[in-house]
Amino acid sequence: MKHRDKYPTREVDPENFLDNEEINSMLERTDEFTFTQEDWVRLLNCVHCNECGTSEERARLNQKFLQDGNTIPGLDAMIHNFKKNGTPYHKNEMRITKPEGIPASSDTLFFMGCLSTIKIPRFTSNALEYLYQQGLDFTILDKEICCGYPLYVSGAMKEYRELQARNLDIFKDFKKVICLCPACFFVFTQDYPEMDIEYAFISDYLEPAKTEKSGSVGVQHLCQLKNRGYPHVAGNVDKILMNSGYDIEPVPHWCCGGGIGYMHRTDVIDKIAMKRMGDFAGDYMTTYCPGCYWIMKRFRKRAGTSARLKDIFALLMDS
Repeated sequence: MKHRDKYPTREVDPENFLDNEEINSMLERTDEFTFTQEDWVRLLNCVHCNECGTSEERARLNQKFLQDGNTIPGLDAMIHNFKKNGTPYHKNEMRITKPEGIPASSDTLFFMGCLSTIKIPRFTSNALEYLYQQGLDFTILDKEICCGYPLYVSGAMKEYRELQARNLDIFKDFKKVICLCPACFFVFTQDYPEMDIEYAFISDYLEPAKTEKSGSVGVQHLCQLKNRGYPHVAGNVDKILMNSGYDIEPVPHWCCGGGIGYMHRTDVIDKIAMKRMGDFAGDYMTTYCPGCYWIMKRFRKRAGTSARLKDIFALLMDS
């Protein structure tokens, strides 16, 4: 984006940004130094958009940071919630509205994610309704547990592997898992042990609306897809919206700040989000990522953005 650093955390906190050369150098010398507590400000100056291509390497350094006897502010409380509820939150209560008619069993599981079902129920209910209207055969769990991504990026690998094992035990009963959250999709496909399961992302099931739509739309596309091997998805989604009748606002891609949810360097997330929300104009702003949607919902009015927030499912459904 013109006049803006392509790395969002370097844009808002350049003094504490670690470049790729520094990251790789530290990884090559992990047995030569010990992190101290004050290093967390620099190590956690990352929202894991992977624009730099070293998100996984940065997570490995966070693991060493913890192994060296340090603590990440808020991590102990989050781990307590994981052990108690299977989520990073103090509860695990789905707040979604389930369409009547979703079968109790199917070979296909729609995995929504803990942020989606707890924090942004309208977004998730619309996704459920959209898939149901598509006539897709799928089921959902009565209660999900987190994929473990917040623990993964924090370096808390013991707790992450425990959640991973619990999910794998659930997934063995399915042939396909459709993900609503790109962070879930990432760990399922890139870090979970291989199983005889097909993983898919919700964008694979988007289609042009059956009734003609109108209005201009600015789209927050997904760093978790764009920078992790799926750059084509953004163009596909734009085409679906255009074929539905919408005009696409020219919003160059930049991270929303919500790549790890809302934890660790929240001061950095706040600054990135405020800058990003100011990029949107037109009638609507939209996304197909629960993390992005949560950021847009939280910061849109604060940033004075005039575009109405509508998730992509609402934009594409008949009603």
